[in-house]
Amino acid sequence: MMNKLTYLFSFFIALNVASQELHQEASESQLVIGQSIILTYSVVTAKNDTVLFKEKSDVIEARAITKTGDLSSEGIEFEITHPFIDTFIFQKKSKEWIGKYTITAWDSGLFVIPGAAIIINDSTYYFEDIALVSYLVDPIDGMDIYDIKENFADVPDKPFSIAEFLSDYWWLLLLILFAIIAFIAYRRRNKDEDFEEEERPISLKERTLIAINALEKAKLWEKDQLKDHFVELSYILRSYLTSRYEISLLEKTTYETKLLLTQKGLNEETVDTIARILSEADMVKFAKSKPDLIAILRVSTLAKQIVAETSPLEFDNVE
Repeated sequence: MMNKLTYLFSFFIALNVASQELHQEASESQLVIGQSIILTYSVVTAKNDTVLFKEKSDVIEARAITKTGDLSSEGIEFEITHPFIDTFIFQKKSKEWIGKYTITAWDSGLFVIPGAAIIINDSTYYFEDIALVSYLVDPIDGMDIYDIKENFADVPDKPFSIAEFLSDYWWLLLLILFAIIAFIAYRRRNKDEDFEEEERPISLKERTLIAINALEKAKLWEKDQLKDHFVELSYILRSYLTSRYEISLLEKTTYETKLLLTQKGLNEETVDTIARILSEADMVKFAKSKPDLIAILRVSTLAKQIVAETSPLEFDNVE
């Protein structure tokens, strides 16, 4: 009887683990130092399951791989360049959780990011490790890649001599001296006319509109980077609303964003427009929707409208 109970318990445990489909991937397995890539974690669970993922906010630690293929005791920290974002996609009997980091490396080498932990119904599961290669510059076929620590400066054959330098480059010193005298004379002659108006600090509204316009001019959709366009647009809008209403929206779902903005007193029509923009971004990012050019520009225009409508009035030349 005891053996049967043990067998049934083991069977149900195995069935529960099998029902969780964990997946992880990096947008690029190789990157140049300073280049941003996206780490994506996802899991498919039953519709009523509780999913909890404790994200990191600043860096993700990684282990280095030695030339022998072993994990080193030392490693690096991958910098998180954009706040972590996650969402749920619901089906009839299941739901999919998706979380994304945007990271970059500031050192070269071969590294392994340990599998992240996720809690499902009070049980902890681990994603598989992710291996990444970072370079100082793009690798060239046929050329060996050396670590940045192996670069050395050449030692001169003979000590530096001031007398020898002056004898060879006296004309350069005269040129520099002439330039300094000319600059001083120019400044004195134009001193009365040289008035620099104090620079007016740029407002939150202006900063946000500049960012949206710059994103439009980049035309990422023409470079097969439509998802990156909507990720950046969503981040710009959430950052603006976070600063404007002093609430944290960078890590909130679209539904949570609607609730928080409604509590802040925004009218229903404005909140619905914001939710429509964020939902469109979610569809592109996670459901692989591909809107046409008119729809892309319409969403961008709606974002600029929201910024203009919700920004406080600005008055120039008011004493």
